[in-house]
Amino acid sequence: MSQERRKLPLIAVYGEVAAKAEQRVTELLDAAGASPTEVHTLIAAIQAGAVEAAQGEVIELDTQAPSGSSDQAHEVWYRAVGAIADSLAHIADRTVRQARTAASVPDTPPVVSRSAPNSLPTPVDSVGEDQVHQVLDAAERSFVSLTGYAGFDRDLSQEILAVVLKSVSAEDQDGYVRQLEAFAEANRERLGQLYRKYGPGGKFADESRCYLTHQPASVVVCERLDTVPMWLTSVWNNEIDAETVLERFTQFWRFGLRPS
Repeated sequence: MSQERRKLPLIAVYGEVAAKAEQRVTELLDAAGASPTEVHTLIAAIQAGAVEAAQGEVIELDTQAPSGSSDQAHEVWYRAVGAIADSLAHIADRTVRQARTAASVPDTPPVVSRSAPNSLPTPVDSVGEDQVHQVLDAAERSFVSLTGYAGFDRDLSQEILAVVLKSVSAEDQDGYVRQLEAFAEANRERLGQLYRKYGPGGKFADESRCYLTHQPASVVVCERLDTVPMWLTSVWNNEIDAETVLERFTQFWRFGLRPS
């Protein structure tokens, strides 16, 4: 019997703190007059900088192979460190590139709050059924046109959206369907890559581990990940007992696709 592989350590301490911090920074910059696009780009740059700092520490490990190891073991150690460093560099670059790409798309209207100047976005405690249905209808049109798949669980998508739409401010709820449609059109190729790879019939499809890839609600989740990722994470983790599903889907959307 092969020895059971040791479970890799997972950082699971700072997610909620980071979500609240990013939301607060977003509110302050919005109140100061910064555009949503500029806020998104700045936060992406900070996130990429943190990854770059981590990469610098990883690179320092290239000469720290366990003492007494053979030359072959040293070479394996060096290659492993190099692979991790390359991956971190890719993550940092993609984080910034995707933010810049989103900012440069002229057809995508910015996420503009219709609240009074210098006011903060107003959270919502619940989202009405009519709003959930309207958003789901728009998400379904995009999802089906990209996948040709109609075997999804509509009730499940409704349950997901009742939570996810809490990350849309009260001021932006009325215009959110239009915002979602503009996002889906501007990101049609990227969404298509996601579903072709991880969605129904995709090469790496695994609905049991990440059901979002087979649900039209995923279109909304992608839009929220690009707009208010930490706010989305906060409402999801507070109300949906499937944190790893969002974590896995986020990895698919952010890092699992070909560079644009």
